Amino acid sequence: MNQLIGRGPVAEVYVVDGRALKVFPGKFDRRTLAAIERDRARLAGVGAPLLAFDGVEVVGGNRHALRMELCAGSLADRVRRDGPLPSEEVAALCATLSGALGAAHALGVLHGGVSPANVLYRMTGEAVLADFGVAQREEFRRDPLAGIEWVSPETLRTGVVEAPTDVYGLGAVLHFALTGQSPHPSRIGELTGERILRVLSDPVPAVSRPDVPIGLSTAIGRMLAPDPLRRSAPAGGEPLAERPPVGPVRPVRPVRPVRAVRAARRYWYVAGAAVLVLAAVLTFLLWPSPTLPAPPEQARPLPREEPTPTVELEEPTDLDDEVVLTWTTNDPRLYFAVLYWPEGRREDAEPKWVENRRTYTVPVDPDPGHKYCFQVRGTGTTDGQGAMIYESQVEAVRGAVCHE
Repeated sequence: MNQLIGRGPVAEVYVVDGRALKVFPGKFDRRTLAAIERDRARLAGVGAPLLAFDGVEVVGGNRHALRMELCAGSLADRVRRDGPLPSEEVAALCATLSGALGAAHALGVLHGGVSPANVLYRMTGEAVLADFGVAQREEFRRDPLAGIEWVSPETLRTGVVEAPTDVYGLGAVLHFALTGQSPHPSRIGELTGERILRVLSDPVPAVSRPDVPIGLSTAIGRMLAPDPLRRSAPAGGEPLAERPPVGPVRPVRPVRPVRAVRAARRYWYVAGAAVLVLAAVLTFLLWPSPTLPAPPEQARPLPREEPTPTVELEEPTDLDDEVVLTWTTNDPRLYFAVLYWPEGRREDAEPKWVENRRTYTVPVDPDPGHKYCFQVRGTGTTDGQGAMIYESQVEAVRGAVCHE
């Protein structure tokens, strides 16, 4: 009997004949299918703790599915059920998952979606990293905000997935295992664009648990570095599980006689040099100096002020069943969200994140009696002021009355 055991942003996972079957909403095209098979062949037989799928099947004649080993559960399920994990276990998990990623990257296979839901526990209790492959993630449309908390800033900005993307995802997973929440948890009342801007610009705070070893917190910090060039996963053998020192401070060992003499000599050399420097400074300050004419004052250039970013929404183009929006800005660093709502229902406006695009097409009801309002919101970081939001004027179609 088929049993649904999981549902992700795109696919559903069923239990079929004692195996897990990840079923997608349609068929892969030939290029995607070839890439998936190539990744499967490369990962087959790898001894590292990664879970490769057995093969690709067709379900119902029109849907592709990946068959793989059935596991007991995921890291996401466990942390949400039991809370953060002990630091020793997270240190072991760090070594395990780093080895899995390193083995896959060495074979030219990227994961593309490292998250707590893809860290699985076998029936034996062994942790493995599952669901490798970028091609399967790019085949079907998904909510662009799904899993944003595990995506690196550069991938969120450009959509490009590379090895540092996986390393960032691993750091986010380990942060979740230690704290019970993602590095950038959502905030009450926070708009979608504001959260994305926070992920793009705010550094991840360090884990503050007192029992977390310094080596482990440092390793996670390196994996979550905003700059992908400074990002790295721990190499094998790093002492991640050593606990930070606790209890009373150990007494200082007495200095050996030879070291004591050398230390005394260094002390007097430094002290003597300090006296000479002090004498020179006092001589300079107290010695009478001739009166020199003051240099002519020169007008200092005023600091150049950056213009306030603006967003200008052009008149929308109504094409019956859709409306084309175009806007301009004087700040190319801004990212945008589009808001639209039926006349008189501003509270229904839900921002649609469009990244750094300057045009967007909104599907609407072709009935001329349905009137709509539109606005574009830009987000960016202003020096000294943090994240700022800049809104365009409100534009209408079909004679809608819009209140800004």
